[in-house]
Parts: sequence; C-alpha cells; structure tokens
Amino acid sequence: MTHRILPAAGCPLLALLLLAGCQQATIVPVTPAASPTAVATPPSAAYNPRYGNSPVAAADGLRLQRQLTSRGEYWEVSISTEPVRAGQVDNPDAAALAAARAAARQAHLVIATEIASTIKALLAGGRAGQQAYCVGLIDQVRALGYSGLQTATVEVYFSERDRHAELTWSASGATTYTVFDNDLGGNPSLLPGETTPFPAPPTP
Repeated sequence: MTHRILPAAGCPLLALLLLAGCQQATIVPVTPAASPTAVATPPSAAYNPRYGNSPVAAADGLRLQRQLTSRGEYWEVSISTEPVRAGQVDNPDAAALAAARAAARQAHLVIATEIASTIKALLAGGRAGQQAYCVGLIDQVRALGYSGLQTATVEVYFSERDRHAELTWSASGATTYTVFDNDLGGNPSLLPGETTPFPAPPTP
C-alpha cells in the first residue's frame, strides 16, 4: 500500500529525496508556516479520506494534525479505525460522536513528514524516545474518546519513499517498535538543523 504525502494547506513541505540503494538524502529546507489554533473539526458526510477512513476518523485525523503542528511537530496525519461503520455518523451530535469513538476497537495511524527539523527531533530521542512518542500519539487519540481500543499501530514515514518505522500497541500493555531504515542509515546529521528531541507528549 502506498501512502502519498500531499501538502497540507498553510504548511509547505521541504523536498527530501532519498537516493536509491543508499540512505543519504538531498535536502532543500523551507520554513513551515504557523498553524492556526488546533480546534475540533465536526465530522462531515463529505469527509476527506486523506485524513481517515470515516467521517469521524477523518475529523479526528485532521484535529490531531493541527494539534501537532501547533506544537511545532510538522506531521501529516491519517487515522483509520475498525469497525469502519462505527465512524459513519449521520447525525453528529455529541452523544453520537462519543458512541462512535467508543465503539472503535482498532486504530491505524500514519504520520508522514518531509520537514528536516521534525525528522531530526524524532531521531534525536533514540529508539526509546521514538517509541514513547508514538505511544503518546495513541494516548492522544484515546483521549479523544477512543476508550474501547484493543490494538493500534502507528506507521512513520519520512517522505513517501522511506517507511521509517512502525509501532504496534495493545491495550494489554504490549508494544513493539520496529525501525526499517536504520534511522536514515545511522547518520541523521545529513539533515540540516538542530537535534533537540521532541518534549514529552502532553498528558491526556
């Protein structure tokens, strides 16, 4: 399955070209635009599937993306939940939305970026820090009302060509974090900018 990275409105991306057969990258840095205050987006029957696989999931994917951007963490976010029908809400009042989120049993998050500062901040935390960051994303999703989740995954992409890592999580407490690109070949210093890791995620 190919995950394309499409530019978010108001958040330009830099070009990250991973060279075939090696782990080096050519970087053209840009300055990301400031994000508006993160607010909840009401679900819509005409939802954008780029952000999720149902109206409720897509609204929450966009909401999480705005929350991250407001903290200077420039990811594009998609949330898919199962069963899909739980997120097909015709009358999005508060009670219906709460029931839809609570009915989800599985969640699949995809986060993707081409912003050098975001990539370096994630890598600077080491493998343990990266895992904690992804677990924190799942905690943020659960805090939106997804209290019934039994399993979840987070896929991390650095550009559409580089599947960096995947976290698997279960409500039993078991987590596994797998890195596929050896942290950009073990040499993130090829990327411009600072190497300060992300701060701890906010408490849900």
